[in-house]
Amino acid sequence: MMVKSKNIKLLLPLVIVFYIAEAQETAPLWEEFENSKNGTNTQVTLPDFSYAGYHFSEKEIPSYNELKIFDVTSFGAIPNDGNYDDEAIQKAIDAAQNNKGGGVVFFPPGKFLIAPDEDKSKFFLINKSNIILRGSGSGAGGTEIFQDKMRVGSRQFRFQPEEVKAQVITIITEPAQRGGFWITVRDPSKLEMGQDVVMMHKSEEFTRQYFAPRALSKDWTRLFGPKGGMQIKEIHTIEKIEGDRVKFKNPLHIEVKMIPGHDFELHSFPSIEECGIEDILFTGNWSSYPEDFKHHKDAIHDVGWIAINMENVKNSWIRNCSFKDWNEVINVRNGYQVSLIDLIMTGKKGHTSIHARSGYGVLIKNCSFNGAHHHGPGTGYGGVATVVTQCTMGEDQIIDSHSGQPYATLFDDINGGVFYNLGGPLPGLPHHGKHLVFWNFQYLSNKDFHYDFWSVERRRNYTIADPIFVGFRANREITFENVGIDQLRGEEVFPKSLFEAQLNLRLKKN
Repeated sequence: MMVKSKNIKLLLPLVIVFYIAEAQETAPLWEEFENSKNGTNTQVTLPDFSYAGYHFSEKEIPSYNELKIFDVTSFGAIPNDGNYDDEAIQKAIDAAQNNKGGGVVFFPPGKFLIAPDEDKSKFFLINKSNIILRGSGSGAGGTEIFQDKMRVGSRQFRFQPEEVKAQVITIITEPAQRGGFWITVRDPSKLEMGQDVVMMHKSEEFTRQYFAPRALSKDWTRLFGPKGGMQIKEIHTIEKIEGDRVKFKNPLHIEVKMIPGHDFELHSFPSIEECGIEDILFTGNWSSYPEDFKHHKDAIHDVGWIAINMENVKNSWIRNCSFKDWNEVINVRNGYQVSLIDLIMTGKKGHTSIHARSGYGVLIKNCSFNGAHHHGPGTGYGGVATVVTQCTMGEDQIIDSHSGQPYATLFDDINGGVFYNLGGPLPGLPHHGKHLVFWNFQYLSNKDFHYDFWSVERRRNYTIADPIFVGFRANREITFENVGIDQLRGEEVFPKSLFEAQLNLRLKKN
């Protein structure tokens, strides 16, 4: 049977496209990780980053349509009238919190004004579980919340429990491997299945062992002395208890060692959960200030208008929101299984976009940062398993790794951004511990640059312990020194998203 030539012309491009996709090279580090899950290889370099996001990304964020609705206009708010709506919004929040089971604080279409003065002691507080702030869309015809006056250093929407102070529960008595799930404790009597705990440790001796054989600068003073050391604050959920052995649901991202006089402790984790913000345009008034942004010029430039804080919040989210003209947008402190998804940052350049400080498993996914802030997305101060995936950043916009030795962080399938001038105080360096992974990162800058990732002779604003690069590409000449791994440079590797591949592998196995 003859095939007409016109059909050949139609089929040929399809064959070529298919061939190119198949030719995409599989990253050896992925093969190593996949083999470890199949039981053929127990030595693995990559952390398992799949334990991130709302319920560790094992379920979709619910609509919660069954919750009672508290419409802010029923409490006195009037959109588009030019008057301030602070009192009405807080009344709606209070009513939702006083309702058994929580509720949805709903904003109909229109513009709602807040912050009639510069009193930084004023803000909106949510300290109960199951409270959702929901608008009518973050685009045209949707909901806008506009902060008029600056309130320097005061995040205007705060989610946090009434009490955040933790209590020591027990101590760990035997070493445990990074990547494992089991620990041994002295007294399990106050532990129960499903309980959230924080594994904490801080000592100079552990810190020196952790970074060895690298030298530590004498200027990194927070690492030294009786109260010095990197801050380990891993949050875990107990899945099983067998005598004095405890199994966590999520993996350890650091090796547990026995340090005389400095125990690894388990602490309580007070939290609120199932809280969210969705479908709202948040606008600050930073654009009205008569100066262009200058990093650390003063408190106004850094934190004049700041939007959201989530502290000690579990299984919660912010999604489908836009943020315009803010000095600082979202701060997540001690967040656990938090998803920040489909967010857009625009407007006059400000200081900080999204920062995950401390906590475990904060997922920043499918967000557009547009160069709207000096610091793009990132982590700091003991943050663990932060995942930034499938996001776009601006040219020369800086990822955030703000000292305080976060570890096991993933920047995954990112288009745009750089990693010089990370910031953070000199006593709090290095900027990042081990296992900072850049996977299919497309670097975008207007200049060539050389990175020496570990220097103790003089300050470097990108001091990172053996960063891992897989599929790194750049539009300029970028060179590395003191790098951990630099695999398949210049190529987009398979899998395109490490996070998605690890998650699919885990859920398939389960």
